[in-house]
Amino acid sequence: MTSADTPSRAFWLRPVVAVAGLLYLALGVAGFLTPETAAVGHETTRAVWIFSVTPLLNLVHAAVGVLGLLAATRRTGSVVYCWVLFAGFAGMTAYGVLATAFGTPEDPINVNWADNWLHGLTAVAGLVLGIVAARAMARTGAR
Repeated sequence: MTSADTPSRAFWLRPVVAVAGLLYLALGVAGFLTPETAAVGHETTRAVWIFSVTPLLNLVHAAVGVLGLLAATRRTGSVVYCWVLFAGFAGMTAYGVLATAFGTPEDPINVNWADNWLHGLTAVAGLVLGIVAARAMARTGAR
């Protein structure tokens, strides 16, 4: 039996990436459906559940969701998506912590601590999933 015949140990990655994509897409679309999203500046009342909404943040969340759904169609795409999640959301977490800590009223993204936790946990999940899936794929020789 060749490595092409053996199932990849990273079989679970594609459904996980698809679920993450669906969650972010739902958050982005829900943010666009919130009527107060057109306002500019830091405003704590504009939120979907506990997460802040602005047009820019909604666009980022929706784009991450669509990319996740597209990446879930292939194992390699899913691994790359995990690394992009890690890099992108690590940067967003760093920005969010600074913006929230210093509380600038001109913040165009309007992040709050719930967003920071969401983005930070997403970055950690992307890192862990990327490492585990890349190792599993390397062991089986899957592409």
